[in-house]
Amino acid sequence: MATPPTLEEQIALAGIKYGRRHDISYRAGFVMQVLGMGILAVLYPLDSPFYTIGIMLFEAGALLAAVYLLVWMTWIKKVILGSIVTGIALQAAGFYAPEQYAGSIIIAGIGLVCAGAAGLAGKEAYCFQYREGRMLMWLYPIVILANLFLKAGLVFNTLGFSALFILNLFLTGKKLKQPILASCVSNTCGLPPQKKS
Repeated sequence: MATPPTLEEQIALAGIKYGRRHDISYRAGFVMQVLGMGILAVLYPLDSPFYTIGIMLFEAGALLAAVYLLVWMTWIKKVILGSIVTGIALQAAGFYAPEQYAGSIIIAGIGLVCAGAAGLAGKEAYCFQYREGRMLMWLYPIVILANLFLKAGLVFNTLGFSALFILNLFLTGKKLKQPILASCVSNTCGLPPQKKS
């Protein structure tokens, strides 16, 4: 029985330029996300204005991970990266929007970034069977929708941000323990399309 090709062999077959430094940058994005979520989880319940630093660090990490995301179906990366970039742009636009709409626009922008982060977590769940990834895919939209439509309060957000931090922490820990350029378990992602010669 032939052994399945390594990820490096699959990347070479697909003609994609993706090496160890790309994978390390992808993982660094997860580390930034978990640090940002930790800052948010600690400072938000303390009513510190510096909790926004946590949001910015989280979003920078999501953007970095999305830029270095490796998936065989390129449209998935485009959707995830597009969601994050659009979300960041929407937040910037929210600062110039009329006051009565600014808060909702900014939260919607954060929601788009979280949708991208949920996509990153989903990739890890699908490819490596990480339960934390599946849970994050559900928790991100619940927290954002509650803030956007139900104006969630301090207790809900404190619990939600804490849960997001813990799940991100465990997911990132598992990701960092993986060998660099680890292949999907049981080749669940399939082989990449080969580059036409």
